[in-house]
Amino acid sequence: MRRVVWMLLVAILFGMTGCGGCRSETPQERVARIAAEEERKEEEERKEEEEKEKKAKKKKPPFEIAAPISKPSETEIPISRVKPGHWITVTQLMKSNYTDWGGETTLQVVDSDGKPLPVERTPFNLASSRPVQLAKGRPRQIENLFLVPQTSGSMSVVSRLRQRNHGAEKSRQRALLTKMESYQYFFVVLAKEPNRYTFLKSLDAMLVPQDTENIDSEDLLHYRVLLPEITKQVPLPDNPLCWTTIAYILWDEVDPAQLDRQRREALVDWLHWGGQLVINGPDSLQLLENSFLAPYLPATDGGAQIIRQADVDPMAQFWTRRTSQKKRKALKLARGDWSGIRLNLADGVEHDQGLAASTGGLLVERRVGRGRIVVSRMQLAERDLLTWSPHYDDLFNNGIMRRQPRRWSSGPYGGGRDSLHAEWATASGHQRDAAYVTHHRFFSRDVHDDPNATNWTVVKQGQEGSRDPYGNIIQYGNPALETPFVEKSPVVAGGIGAWNSFSATSNAAREALREAAGVKVPPASFVVACLAVYLVVLVPFNWFFFKALGRVEYAWIAAPLIALAGTVVVVKQAQLDIGFVRAQTEIAVLEIQGDHPHAHLSRYTALYTSLSTTYDLEFDDPTALAAPFPTHADYQLVPGQSRTNVELTQAKKVKLAGLQVSSASTDMLHSEQMILLKGPLVYQKIGTNQWRIANQSELQLKSVCVVKRSDQGNTPRMLGCWVGDLGPRQSMSLSFPPIEEAPFADERRKESARDESLLNLNPLFDLALDPKHIDNGEVRLVGRVDRVLPGVTVEPAAAQVRGAVLVVAHLDRAKFPLPIPDTNSPRDVVTSTRSLPYEAFGQEP
Repeated sequence: MRRVVWMLLVAILFGMTGCGGCRSETPQERVARIAAEEERKEEEERKEEEEKEKKAKKKKPPFEIAAPISKPSETEIPISRVKPGHWITVTQLMKSNYTDWGGETTLQVVDSDGKPLPVERTPFNLASSRPVQLAKGRPRQIENLFLVPQTSGSMSVVSRLRQRNHGAEKSRQRALLTKMESYQYFFVVLAKEPNRYTFLKSLDAMLVPQDTENIDSEDLLHYRVLLPEITKQVPLPDNPLCWTTIAYILWDEVDPAQLDRQRREALVDWLHWGGQLVINGPDSLQLLENSFLAPYLPATDGGAQIIRQADVDPMAQFWTRRTSQKKRKALKLARGDWSGIRLNLADGVEHDQGLAASTGGLLVERRVGRGRIVVSRMQLAERDLLTWSPHYDDLFNNGIMRRQPRRWSSGPYGGGRDSLHAEWATASGHQRDAAYVTHHRFFSRDVHDDPNATNWTVVKQGQEGSRDPYGNIIQYGNPALETPFVEKSPVVAGGIGAWNSFSATSNAAREALREAAGVKVPPASFVVACLAVYLVVLVPFNWFFFKALGRVEYAWIAAPLIALAGTVVVVKQAQLDIGFVRAQTEIAVLEIQGDHPHAHLSRYTALYTSLSTTYDLEFDDPTALAAPFPTHADYQLVPGQSRTNVELTQAKKVKLAGLQVSSASTDMLHSEQMILLKGPLVYQKIGTNQWRIANQSELQLKSVCVVKRSDQGNTPRMLGCWVGDLGPRQSMSLSFPPIEEAPFADERRKESARDESLLNLNPLFDLALDPKHIDNGEVRLVGRVDRVLPGVTVEPAAAQVRGAVLVVAHLDRAKFPLPIPDTNSPRDVVTSTRSLPYEAFGQEP
């Protein structure tokens, strides 16, 4: 029995042990197992996530960069249209897909082979860059700009994304650029409902009918009408120097708050230099009355007012009076009275002058510097107006747009609409002249000795001028003709507003720089003085000094030390005379429009160095643009010479980096910027034939003269007054007697003779005082400032810095004359019974 009990106890013990032994783990082991399982699971999830990321990366690149789109452009048709020689603002949509990223974006124009296109007649290629900061996964619009080279071939712009400080390249895009003709400009519609203005594209003011046997009879597209969708931001450049491709803006019901400060300032600058702003009054004037445009508006909104048939009859009579009685088309308010507004005219705007007088006050205008603003009482897209063409086209061309009146004729092969031909009534042969298409002008870019510098002309084959600016012969017309015609393209391929290294102003500045920036041998007096001082110190002073010390023998030891010191002193003094080490010379042109606070400054800078030097220039103003400037009109690379790259960076300050100047040579650069004056030049009438000019700016003006062009019939007549010095806070009374052909040449010559160190600005004075370059009725001040204006820093600094500024101030302009309608109407010359296409525009189906 006892044995059985022991056996049971052993079995129980073994069973208890066995149960404990059957457990797979201790608590510590269980914790470890769970941790291991979790770690394994996390590893599997990590690998799975990595696999997903790898697959995603195969689908998405690190960066998504859209092609650059020029401003302005249409929203639905993002084509980069550019004009040679103009600075273009572009936007690019950028996104970093995987990380927050900071770096730089660069733009460079290349040819069809991908090679950089150089700056015209210089040994330099130009690229543009700006810093970029991208948040992960968030798209961002990035703006940049570039200078369009003047070339006959196709070109593209290459966009690169790279690490800061010229680091590794992360992305590259290439987009084809579409070149516009020299005479083509933008007509930009800023409207809440842009489709209301599609009729503009059908006006003959935009697409000019042509039919002639001399050249291909394709109609001329003067304006590319852009109808962008206005969303958060208005698609206009933020730099006023990039507005040169825009001739007109039409404004309708767009909130001015949608323009940021830079674009507001740019639009006002554009107006003062010739921009034309057309405002659809009923829907826009109230929005603008308290805006940045308020000081320039010709009228304010006086409340709603019905426009009846009697209100439009004066306008209809004026703009149909040159059309034959039988062919005139009546302006009828077929759908009843128009809704409109009453206009409260601003000071100086009259009902019986200019555009207001020709429209019965339905349209009024006001001058803004060289430009103007037009405001309407009526809806510009009124259906009855659209069906009133071609007379509405006449009103739009000659009144609203203030273009030249036209003469209409039928072509040699028929009398239908397709055979219509238009020429300027008083400027035949200039239908493709950019000077007749845009009113915008910069003195530094758009003054030319050749009256056809911006015009396409037609000559017989074999006559001079049968090649375009790139040397290509262009022949048009009927090959069967015994004397085929050849088309001569303009000297300035970009037309008016192009960044021009060979305008009359640029040529005069270049010659002044070449005259002033050369190496000068020290005069004989300098050599004699140095030698005398050296001999006195070396012999008597040296001997007496050591004799007084009782150590005459030391004079022999001191002699070579004195010689070395003398050499250092002579070299240090002589470097200012012979250009040793570095020298900087600057000729500038400062253009002022009335009392506008911004002035356009064009700098032409020559940099000389005796040792090879790489220069960087930093500009304080964010509007600054800069590029290398040709030293000669016939510049060519020497055998074995290669081009170097310079880069213009747009950041808090603008910087042009990498301008390499070889030993004992001079290179030049051209820069422009808008600067803020501390006060205006005030011109006012104080009595009968008496005026006063007051200098409220910081400029120390010298050699000042004030001239006025007052033609007698077709004969130019110049009036003027010599002022001399006109410092800050000084004023002077003026009178305007007639002056000779070379205004104030003797006075300028006498002032130059008093100080031979003055830089020669006489060729620039001659340009600014030439009546060919002054509008009839304009009052202009011309003077000089004999220093380098602040706003730019050159590194490394030069030992010698010289400069002078020509000041051209447009003080006053003539009032707008009564517009002149076309000499006849298309209805007078179209013999076909088929109606003109645009006459049916807007009619009910």
